[in-house]
Amino acid sequence: MILAVDIGNTNITIGSFVGNKLISHFCVDTQSLINQKTANPIKASLLNESENILVASVNPDIEPTFYKSIGKKHKKKILKIGREIQLRLPILVENPQTVGIDRLLNALAAYKRTKTSTIVIDFGTAITIDIVSKNGEFTGGLILPGIRTSAYALNKQTALLPEVDIKRPARIIGKNAEDAIKAGIYFGTAGSVIHIIKEVRRIYGDLKYTIATGGDSKLFKKDIPEIDKFVPCLTLEGIRLAFKENLKS
Repeated sequence: MILAVDIGNTNITIGSFVGNKLISHFCVDTQSLINQKTANPIKASLLNESENILVASVNPDIEPTFYKSIGKKHKKKILKIGREIQLRLPILVENPQTVGIDRLLNALAAYKRTKTSTIVIDFGTAITIDIVSKNGEFTGGLILPGIRTSAYALNKQTALLPEVDIKRPARIIGKNAEDAIKAGIYFGTAGSVIHIIKEVRRIYGDLKYTIATGGDSKLFKKDIPEIDKFVPCLTLEGIRLAFKENLKS
């Protein structure tokens, strides 16, 4: 068994793989780890049964806290994507080293599923929309604020607007400030993603599939029909695949 760990800006997502199968997964809030409300995010039994702990991170500030929380005796098992595990994916952008590892892992996993050109959308703290070519190359993408990031920014940058939890509103016109914010962020995000998908497909006509992932992706199933498949744990899948490819080589 291997453990795949995706250290993000808001959550740490942890999945257990036996062979190619994801048998369990769960999330830990990064803030609870910082505040020491979560003593050990991974059960000792999982740590003891795992041959390797594979880590991908876009949050270097939380990594030392995470490593400390799981105990020193397990450090020898930790393999980090981009350090011990090299990602074998052509990256056709100006500065490959600046691309978030989660975006690259999503691209790898999406391409292994489709075997052709694909749009990959991750609805997280930031929403990333990336393009994989028909040859499996990461060719770049777009980044926009996630729905919770937008809600937080509205609250912090205004005097009177409250911070709200974004869910799919029952109606597009809000009758109070909270519902207006929910509708604006939700339908604004859905509309932005739909427009971007259509525009990208217009410019790059050979894009065959669109795959979505991320903690907030399930909210948009009803309103973005352009998405062909929702894969909640695509990044974890990418971690496993990157490890597997390194073993082969």
